[in-house]
Amino acid sequence: MKRHLTLTIVALAWVSAATVFAADPPSNWGKWGPDDELGTLNYITPEVVRHAASLVKQGKTFGLGLPYDMKSPRGSTRVIQHYMTSTAQGAGGKPGLAEDVLTAWVHGTSHWDGIGHMFAQGRLYNGYDVETNATERGLLKCGIHKAADKVATRGVLIDLARHLGVRHLARDHLITVADMEGAARKQRVEFRKGDMILVHTGWDIVWQEQGPAGYWSRGSPGIGWEVSQWLKQVKAAAFGSDCESNEIIPCEPDAPVKVGCPGFQLPIHVELNRNQGMLLGDHIFLTELAKDCAADGVYEFMFVGPPLNLLNGTGSPINPLAIK
Repeated sequence: MKRHLTLTIVALAWVSAATVFAADPPSNWGKWGPDDELGTLNYITPEVVRHAASLVKQGKTFGLGLPYDMKSPRGSTRVIQHYMTSTAQGAGGKPGLAEDVLTAWVHGTSHWDGIGHMFAQGRLYNGYDVETNATERGLLKCGIHKAADKVATRGVLIDLARHLGVRHLARDHLITVADMEGAARKQRVEFRKGDMILVHTGWDIVWQEQGPAGYWSRGSPGIGWEVSQWLKQVKAAAFGSDCESNEIIPCEPDAPVKVGCPGFQLPIHVELNRNQGMLLGDHIFLTELAKDCAADGVYEFMFVGPPLNLLNGTGSPINPLAIK
């Protein structure tokens, strides 16, 4: 009897215990209409995609996804089970088949945090009611499946580790706008509406040398409030990096209040996922791409990184490509 692939996915959305909103409503709510569920992916127009395709000059591809297995440092904490089924007995050269069974945490390796990943004060992105739309069947609004055919755009790599002359950023390094724009000037690359902006911090070195305990437990570099507002100004479609959570951990003391979530420790996720409607790419493998960009001086490329068509999901594993 033929056995079928079984994929069990567990997805979490963080819930804020905040009691007050920020003074101003999230500025991207209603920007693309009252029914919008795409957020800043709306910046990826056909013109943006055509321009991204024009950047493919050499035919080189770089896989930016980490291994999805139980032996990798991130996977060892998040992949619950992976085994293979097979009908082949190996006797007499008989034909057979093999299939995989995977039970995994969606957010355990290279992945998107969807715009429905974060909610606060009873609202998802664009003001959708949590009580109605975050259900046992998943997200009825702002599910990750809405982005399944949307993430093909121009990618820009900001090699911050190389720009600052370090192997990797320090744990307490708050990435600033000056960091981002200074590296871009040095790399001779400009930002355009609809970009996927990627930051190479060199943080993979930490987990390679210190393992999951060193990687997860004591904080990590990342962006804060200033860069979250800058991303809005440059009209980025999405943002990602190779560090633990994209935002600095522990967070800036005043950032939770700025997003209306006093005491919540992932305020920039709230600001970008929920308030701006922006996908966040965690644990993007950038080492080889960064080496190549430094070698040829080209820091722009076509980025293709669709999520799984996971109906009503809060996020998705990804294996994105940078194509030069």
